[in-house]
Amino acid sequence: MKSTLLAGTQLAPSLAMRTTTTLFICTALLAGSAADLRAATTIDLAAISRAAENAVRARAGATADQLILEAAPLDPRLRVSGCDRPLTGFLTDTSPLRYQNTVGVRCDGSVRWTVYTSVHVESQTPVLVARRALGRDAETAAADFKLETRRVPGLPSAYVTDLAALKGQRLSRPLPVDQPLSFESLAPANLIHRGQTVVLVAHSGGFEVRVNGVALSDGRASEHIRVQNASSQRVVEGIVRSESEVEAPL
Repeated sequence: MKSTLLAGTQLAPSLAMRTTTTLFICTALLAGSAADLRAATTIDLAAISRAAENAVRARAGATADQLILEAAPLDPRLRVSGCDRPLTGFLTDTSPLRYQNTVGVRCDGSVRWTVYTSVHVESQTPVLVARRALGRDAETAAADFKLETRRVPGLPSAYVTDLAALKGQRLSRPLPVDQPLSFESLAPANLIHRGQTVVLVAHSGGFEVRVNGVALSDGRASEHIRVQNASSQRVVEGIVRSESEVEAPL
């Protein structure tokens, strides 16, 4: 009997240890499974695209309602862990929005990751459209354009909407018929044209000398051009100051 009690006394601690150990292991497994479950759950790729588009809308500000956005399709094989916090979208540079923009989307939760994608931006807006094909360096005139509502790449602010903006401008590139006019396509027009009669003006101290000349090339404001003195036939280089005057050294 004593031997049985002793055996029972020796077995009791061992049983308690096994029970405690079993409880500890189960608790640890349960705690670990929550993190493992988050890691094993993948996020809907559409949520990443929405976060990217929202970042672009936030950058657009007041013009956001005029934008038509389309995030590039993500690879369907992509597997990204679920996020327990709202996704954060951000543009990768501070440049103005353009047709294609690189956007990052990150998770700052218990699992951290960042995915990069691109978002295409288009606008539905009134723009000036070419009535006929116009060549490079053509000076812009109201008669060459009409105002139409179009779907165009990029922001509305990139396009010319007011005929008054054409004054003193020329095309820096060819513009096909029926194409919207962007500000990128404009450059200051020439004030003086080749073969035009101009006034050569020279200053020295309090004196001013003015003689007639002939422009040998086109010239924009503050640009250097060559002019032939009508009296001496001497060719000099001067600076375009107006539509009829070129400043030249004595």
